[in-house]
Amino acid sequence: MSKIDTLIRKLCQKPTPADFRYTDLCKIMKHFGYEESNKGATSGSRVRFYNPETGAMVSLHKPHPGDQMVKGSVESVVQFLKEHDHV
Repeated sequence: MSKIDTLIRKLCQKPTPADFRYTDLCKIMKHFGYEESNKGATSGSRVRFYNPETGAMVSLHKPHPGDQMVKGSVESVVQFLKEHDHV
């Protein structure tokens, strides 16, 4: 099993926040063709992942000061990936 497959499996198991990192999410989203972008100078910690081919987009809060994602963001991303037939 490849590293990306392992990360996708871990994400879909809806881990506790301390168990899933934002940097790992970035790898998964890039694997599916999404680009990370903040929404402008006043976006704060808000980021979006946008797929230029399909136009699909998901927005969430980038964790800070650490790299651990919050439960709500993990659940939102899993739901988004399911809705777009990635997982």
